Amino acid sequence: MIGVPKGMLRLAALKLLSESSMSGTDLAKHISRATGGAWSPGPGSVYLVLGELLKKQLITELPSRGGNERRYIVSGKGKDELSRLSKETGADVRRQAELLAVYSSLAGEPELERKARSFAESLREPSRKA
Repeated sequence: MIGVPKGMLRLAALKLLSESSMSGTDLAKHISRATGGAWSPGPGSVYLVLGELLKKQLITELPSRGGNERRYIVSGKGKDELSRLSKETGADVRRQAELLAVYSSLAGEPELERKARSFAESLREPSRKA
């Protein structure tokens, strides 16, 4: 099974934290809801990414409002990183679409392979279309 592409949780965290402050639990719930449950990152993954983003100063921990829930928001440096990652996403999505065609072929699903190849072709940049 093809999993979530590497770096997607980092991108999702930066994007969501650029829109609103959230806790790690809020972040995981939002992702699960937004994907209809197709992707439910576990707390270990979420807090590992949040720790890395904090260490690199891409997010900021907000002052506590009582209780022990930690909330985060994207920093200026994080907004720059989000912009950079967003620009790279197109190439990553095109590559994933091409890999899905290969995956379909290996699974012996010619109709699915044809549709995946057609989708991948539709994503190619105009200068790269043959």
